[in-house]
Amino acid sequence: MKMNELKLVYFSPTGTTRKVIMEAARNIDLKSVSFDLTVHKEKKPVLQFKKNDFVIFGIPVYGGRVPQTFLEYFDTLKGDNTPAALMATYGCREYEDALLELKTEVENRGFKVIGAGAFPVEHSIVRSIGLSRPNKSDMKIIADFGIQLNRRLKQEESFDGFNIQVPGNSPYRKYSRTPLYPKTDVSRCTECGACAKSCPSGAISSADPKKTNNKKCISCLKCVRGCKQKARYVNKFKLKMAQRKLTKVCQNDKAADIFL
Repeated sequence: MKMNELKLVYFSPTGTTRKVIMEAARNIDLKSVSFDLTVHKEKKPVLQFKKNDFVIFGIPVYGGRVPQTFLEYFDTLKGDNTPAALMATYGCREYEDALLELKTEVENRGFKVIGAGAFPVEHSIVRSIGLSRPNKSDMKIIADFGIQLNRRLKQEESFDGFNIQVPGNSPYRKYSRTPLYPKTDVSRCTECGACAKSCPSGAISSADPKKTNNKKCISCLKCVRGCKQKARYVNKFKLKMAQRKLTKVCQNDKAADIFL
């Protein structure tokens, strides 16, 4: 099938999902256009794609689900029987219902899923879990996923007969949040506002960046990683408790799952 462009639609607070989706895209012979939905936008961008576009959706898994913050942008998402692939990254625990939820959401909006993958990566909160993943071996698997998608795009004249099956349950598991809400060391904070500008959920006010709205915060820790003054931090005791809990349920040598 003659394709137009490769569209990359992703949510990547720590940059890992972006790294993964870009590696797959690098192996697809189409000009790519990125739609980075990580930074909070009051006005939602129009996401409308043609029948001969190819769209890759990339997400990190939060508690076995698609991040609600990402789905908020789907109000303006529309395809025209547009072929799509799904890429989910997760912190070496489980991805549970995330792929099924994402597949259902995009197919309800006019997309045809022709491939999907779940890729274990370094945990966004407890970084010792899956440390430095994706590693070289992981990147080779991700690249091969892109190669196989590229081959499929070139070989198939129509995707109407495709019915990619992914694991998951419906109804989906309940949303759960890790109660790690960043605080500010006021002695270090210069009120530069970088954290407020980059917050995916709009939980940090530009008028008073020292404060975090815990009801909006998704505990992605983007502000903690990105603060040049090291002024943003999370409670050490709560972080240690999260580490103890997650270490028991995560597995560092998890393998990728590919569905083609």
